[in-house]
Amino acid sequence: MKYKCLLCGDEVTKNEVDNHKAVHHPNEMHYGIMWPIEASEDIHQYSPKIQILESSLIAKVLGVKKVYIRNECQNKSGSMKDYLVQTAVQDGLKKGFEVFTVVSSGNHAFSLAKITDEYNVKSLLFTTATSSKIPHLSQYSNSIILAVKDAIFEDVYRIAGKKLFKGVYNANVSNELSILGLHPVALDISCLNPLPSHILSGVGNGSYLAGIALGLERIDCVGSKIVPVGMKGAFPTINAFVNDKLIHEYSDFLVSEDLIDAAEGSIATESYSMPQLMHAVKVTKGFPLGGLLNDDLKTAYRLLSRDEFLIKNGIIPEPTGIMGLAAALKHKDQFKKEDVLHFSFTGHGSKDEHGITKLLPDIGSLLISEARKSRPDLVADQVENTRNDNVFFVEKDISPEKINEIIENWRNQRR
Repeated sequence: MKYKCLLCGDEVTKNEVDNHKAVHHPNEMHYGIMWPIEASEDIHQYSPKIQILESSLIAKVLGVKKVYIRNECQNKSGSMKDYLVQTAVQDGLKKGFEVFTVVSSGNHAFSLAKITDEYNVKSLLFTTATSSKIPHLSQYSNSIILAVKDAIFEDVYRIAGKKLFKGVYNANVSNELSILGLHPVALDISCLNPLPSHILSGVGNGSYLAGIALGLERIDCVGSKIVPVGMKGAFPTINAFVNDKLIHEYSDFLVSEDLIDAAEGSIATESYSMPQLMHAVKVTKGFPLGGLLNDDLKTAYRLLSRDEFLIKNGIIPEPTGIMGLAAALKHKDQFKKEDVLHFSFTGHGSKDEHGITKLLPDIGSLLISEARKSRPDLVADQVENTRNDNVFFVEKDISPEKINEIIENWRNQRR
């Protein structure tokens, strides 16, 4: 396995990746800055049967030739994170790991909890105290959840990064191996006729789009532009392009948080898959679209609610998952009538009913009702064996020693 560093162009082997990243800067250890250029064929690839449906209604409203909707809500955990997590867990198991960790506002953590439970191993999950996914995470006795109070995603990442946990496998996006797991998605897209001219998804899924671009590159399928989208003032990728910087961070949100807080998985001041994402955009001749507000997500949901075929098929994403459609509606002038758009709905609405209700007090209950019918297993208040003894709410100034103490006490209780 060989990788190319996107920051300096050096090529290194898999075993040299961590040392190479440390040479650049300790902070770069958190980022996915390496691009696989040679991959072994024994990488585990999770290949679920995912619906790709067409919407003539949405195509007509957007004024484009065709619209595809990829329903990633059908994944085991209800989101696209399963591709990344399955790849990471399989790699870790081959190496003898029994504990896996991620920092996540919800979907990545839920995917890891669910999949490690299937393999009878453990997960250490760091999240924000406001995450809507905590009830879902808490049902898995194999997982310990550290929920940081009064924090945004970056605060949690800094806390988790204070201490390197020995014997714990890193399943974060900074593990560049994981994007190889998106190859099956690229294969599915390459079989569409006509081929999508644009592939849109939220920046919270930057590794998802990067993995698709990598997969298309490996099968020599060209012509689809990668289009990452994001919330206004919480989408540093646009300024990164303006400044031609592969890593760009905000010190704070550039707009009031209450204008953008519906898409909890995508309101961040950094993007840890940004180098890979920007490379994916450049090699596919794509472009980023930002400027989204909560009101734009509302507009997207209202359009979706008019498509009876999609609703009856349970294709109702959570607010983060509908950002691609919201961006296309907001920036219709970026697309031509001959374009073919591919939207990935990447998180099921039944996992964030509060977010949908908050955005749409009038029709939210109808959407939630249909979402529950399609994935009742993902509804928090219907999950069996929900527990609370594995969730720890901690302060932002918690020390590494205190974190280790909580973890050890939790482990001892389960021996």
